[in-house]
This record gives sequence, structure tokens and C-alpha cells, in this order.
Amino acid sequence: MKPIERIAMYLQFRSISPHSFERNIHLSNGYYSKQLKNLGSVGSDILIKIHNYFPELNILWVLTGDGQMILDGSSMNRVRPDDFTIRYESESKKLKNLESDLERLNILVKDKEKIIGLYEFMLSNTNHTSTIADIR
Repeated sequence: MKPIERIAMYLQFRSISPHSFERNIHLSNGYYSKQLKNLGSVGSDILIKIHNYFPELNILWVLTGDGQMILDGSSMNRVRPDDFTIRYESESKKLKNLESDLERLNILVKDKEKIIGLYEFMLSNTNHTSTIADIR
């Protein structure tokens, strides 16, 4: 599940309309709905706005799905910005590594498809040549 989907869960839980959410954290009209529809990513600047306006929302839960959606009073005091930053940077690095791996794998698949295409071409030419030789 992506952070935008967890934000949607929170808004539904608190009965907050998308328009009200956008207005409260100073987003353009339709921004949230578009991100949700496309399962887009949520930038750090928007996460900070959300964290500032909705302090009860566990921002680590939004990012990772770990823990509870709503912080209790003692948890709100325990979460330090450093914890958030470290966790966010770690998850961001993992995501970049996965994206890089995916790109390399896509290149390998394309190369393999080219090789298969060449083998198929060679095979069809070999079969075609032997058929012509058989006719003579």
C-alpha cells in the first residue's frame, strides 16, 4: 500500500473531505484526488504539511504502514523529527535501489528478447533454405 492510500484511509477515518484536506494543507484543488487516482507519490514537503496540520496522524505509519495510524498523547511526544528523517531517508534509498534494479532487469529482458528474435529469424531462414533445397 502506498502512502497516498494510507492518507486516504486517515481522511475516511476522520470523515475529512478531499477538498477540505487540500485547503487545510494548502494544496491546489484536485491535487490529492489526482495523486490518489494515479497512486502517485507524496513529496516530503507535503508530508511535512500533513504532519504539521494533523499531528495525531503517525507520519511513519503513512510512509511505511508500520505502527498505528493515530498517535496517542505519549507517542506524539516521543516521535522526533530525526526519527522521521532517518526512516524516510532509509526507505527512500531502498526505493531508489529497487528502481535501479528494475531498470537493469528491463534492459536484460529487452536484450534477451532481441536474442530470441535473432534465433527465431535464423531458424526460419534455415527451415526456408532446406525447403528450397528439397524442391531442387
